[in-house]
Amino acid sequence: MRKYAIITTWLIGFFAVVTSMQMQGCANIVPPSGGPRDSLPPYLVVAKPKDSSLNIQPKEIVIAFNEYITAESIQENLIISPGIKTTPLIDARLNMLRIRINDTLDKNTTYSVKFGNAIKDVNEGNILKGFTYVFSTGNYLDSGRLSGNVRIAETGVIDSTLIVVLHPTNKDSAIYKDKPLYYSKVDAKGKFEFTFLPAATFSVFVLPNDYNKRYDDSTKLFGFLNTPIQISAQTDSQQLYVFQAHQKVEKKKANTTTNNKNVKKVVTGLKYMKSIEGNEQDLLTDLTLTFETPVQFNDSFPIVLCDTFNKPLSNYTVSIDTATKKLVTVHYDWVESTPMRLIVPIRSLLDTNQNYISKSDTIKFITKSDAAYGSALVRVSGYQSMLHPILLLTKDNKVAYSYPIKQSLIQILKLPPGDYDLKVLDDTNNNGIWDTGKYNNAIKQQPEIVKKLTDILNIKANWENEVNVIINK
Repeated sequence: MRKYAIITTWLIGFFAVVTSMQMQGCANIVPPSGGPRDSLPPYLVVAKPKDSSLNIQPKEIVIAFNEYITAESIQENLIISPGIKTTPLIDARLNMLRIRINDTLDKNTTYSVKFGNAIKDVNEGNILKGFTYVFSTGNYLDSGRLSGNVRIAETGVIDSTLIVVLHPTNKDSAIYKDKPLYYSKVDAKGKFEFTFLPAATFSVFVLPNDYNKRYDDSTKLFGFLNTPIQISAQTDSQQLYVFQAHQKVEKKKANTTTNNKNVKKVVTGLKYMKSIEGNEQDLLTDLTLTFETPVQFNDSFPIVLCDTFNKPLSNYTVSIDTATKKLVTVHYDWVESTPMRLIVPIRSLLDTNQNYISKSDTIKFITKSDAAYGSALVRVSGYQSMLHPILLLTKDNKVAYSYPIKQSLIQILKLPPGDYDLKVLDDTNNNGIWDTGKYNNAIKQQPEIVKKLTDILNIKANWENEVNVIINK
């Protein structure tokens, strides 16, 4: 009898707190002051219905914590799996979290309500990380799990704005038309995890965490497993790589020119930026001129690379990129410490409106000396030659230099000083560049993989630098 009396007293206290919360409404909460700093997150004291309940169809869930809480960005953090049509109403007051469900739930289904990092205590803002409430409309809780890692295939880096989604395998078009049954956010370490999954087979995809949660744009980051996966309590961890099937194209501005022949055409000078810094040309890169608008050559007034006596040199090329038509490239096998000139005549380049540079330009520069560069000796182990690996030296996730790995020793004679992140591209088709993936009804092709290594290559000027690289760690 004493046991039941204790339980009755506890329940009366629980509902008394709930009633108090309703009566106080939005009263201001003043946390106590003084004493040692609270470093512990709040924890669940009791829930109604209780956590892990079976055979229920709750319309309301009330969760009590050991201290006053706040729920920041709750709708952004909340994940209900499997998904329901209407987002539940959530109210956090005092030490209570109230969840109102307005949908009819599926029969014999395990539902998990994940709050991410939304729940914090009021006093110190200690986060209750990864809090999950679970229940079942049937007579058991599903125990299936799925975890893994996601990386961007082209760079090997992590993007925590992505989600992993699960779709039934009987709907091939679901990724294009339907919202997923289950989804999990990718964290800052690239990891994802599903819990309380049914023992079923799902197709697995990766998408940006936008409202649609569908593959409705081929410029989106996207990833997929080649084959559906059977979920169990011991499902193997999965590695997924995302890619953009097509690059985003800048929208062209509308042409505002008039066809009125009586309007006098105003000719303005084209503006461009030179790649040369401090009048010194890098020995390892091309000289470039970058324009604000697309340009074309006027063959009657060619751009000329000369020596200091204005004598044209041989074996150089001048070209315009085919994509944007805004980049003019001068390619030449530069020799160290050599003064040179690039002559750009006034009418050498025109835009679509026949604008040209305001005056002829002579760009004077000198090539850098060999002493301005360092050399590198890279010892490579653990590579697989059949994958045609390429060593990538990157800065800000952009490839600065690349070297095919054909043997265990790579000698690089010239490199600009600085720190380079090291990556390896598995160039499986051996074409020398990274290739994206494809996913449609006819073709399912994974992207080529770039692995980010932990090693950093530090280059000092006029110094031989060494690094040991282990690819398959």
